Amino acid sequence: MAVRFELVTTDPTGARAGVLHTRRGSIPTPVFMPVGTHASFRHLGMEEVKATGARIILSNTYHLMLKPGIEVFKRFGGIHPFMQWDGAVLTDSGGFQIFSLPEDRLITEKGAHFRSFHDNSRQLLSPESSIAMQQAINSEIMMVLDVCIDSRTDEAGTREAMERTHRWALRSLAAKNQVDTGQALFAIVQGGVHPNLRDESSAFLTQHPFDGFAIGGLAVGETNEERKTMTARAAASLPQDKPRYLMGVGTPTDLLEAVLRGVDMFDCIIPTKMAQQGYAYTFQGLVRITRQVFRLSDEPLDPTCDCPVCKRFSRGYLQHLMSGKHHIGSRMLSVHNVHHYQQLTWKMRDAILRGSYAQAYRELKQAVATPKDLKEAKLEVGPGAVTLKEVG
Repeated sequence: MAVRFELVTTDPTGARAGVLHTRRGSIPTPVFMPVGTHASFRHLGMEEVKATGARIILSNTYHLMLKPGIEVFKRFGGIHPFMQWDGAVLTDSGGFQIFSLPEDRLITEKGAHFRSFHDNSRQLLSPESSIAMQQAINSEIMMVLDVCIDSRTDEAGTREAMERTHRWALRSLAAKNQVDTGQALFAIVQGGVHPNLRDESSAFLTQHPFDGFAIGGLAVGETNEERKTMTARAAASLPQDKPRYLMGVGTPTDLLEAVLRGVDMFDCIIPTKMAQQGYAYTFQGLVRITRQVFRLSDEPLDPTCDCPVCKRFSRGYLQHLMSGKHHIGSRMLSVHNVHHYQQLTWKMRDAILRGSYAQAYRELKQAVATPKDLKEAKLEVGPGAVTLKEVG
């Protein structure tokens, strides 16, 4: 088997701690996968990513297909020697990127027709070409090509996209089975915010020999409550002995909520994207380091964090770097944020193993609160954190 999921324990809340066994090592879950879209990370080198504790990362099939292209990965023997990463890799299929394209795209039963933003050449991303690209990349986990739509789409439109996703999933599975590369393939449960469609999608896909299941089509327009409800419903309908992956989510609070609902795997660009904008995730709340209040602060970014940035540098220095738009500042915040996400998943796992996730969930949810969380929960958290007054 390409990957094997070992369920170690389930907390009374339903939160799960497991181990994802891959050909490039065993990965404790819950796990957050940092996103290296273009076989690279925003501001970070491979050794820095590894030093955060990350054992599996995500790369993007759509972007890598366009540049550098399938020939490059065949020449280098896959993404690991190409980018010098010895951990595991999950590749998404490109479905979300197609959804995100401007109007110049056409979805047919054959696949997604579009123009490359690099050279304006005509391209076709089909279930078969997506699998061929992912096999050249040689990731540990491949994703089926799905039809991603706005989660507020009506039931008829959502059903149409879901049923095409199912047909494409079976084509992806057939393409994968033509060549034994030792890679795993995950299916993607769709159905928008329609409970009956989510149930139908899970029921259909779990009849087939996929190695794991993702929950797709969320974080694309639905409300926070709808996301929680659909995540819980989809997770509950998936096999206990297969990994569950919530795609493209999200903030630290999103992870806490999804783990509570039985999800094992996550990815998101938020840690590095927010770092670029001067935001640091800490266990005292979200910190906007460019604020003048930090100019004279000799405290670390997060006194509970053991990342290289928190061990060596002050908030005052980081404020100087970010307010002066020095690139090294974004790099340092990225190191910290990716490390913070790893710390968060370790804390969640430890609590699940002790059977005390309910308590940890409450404590961590307040500790990592973001401005959006604060608005929703009417909370204010520790000194230096973003407060309700600051976000309006």
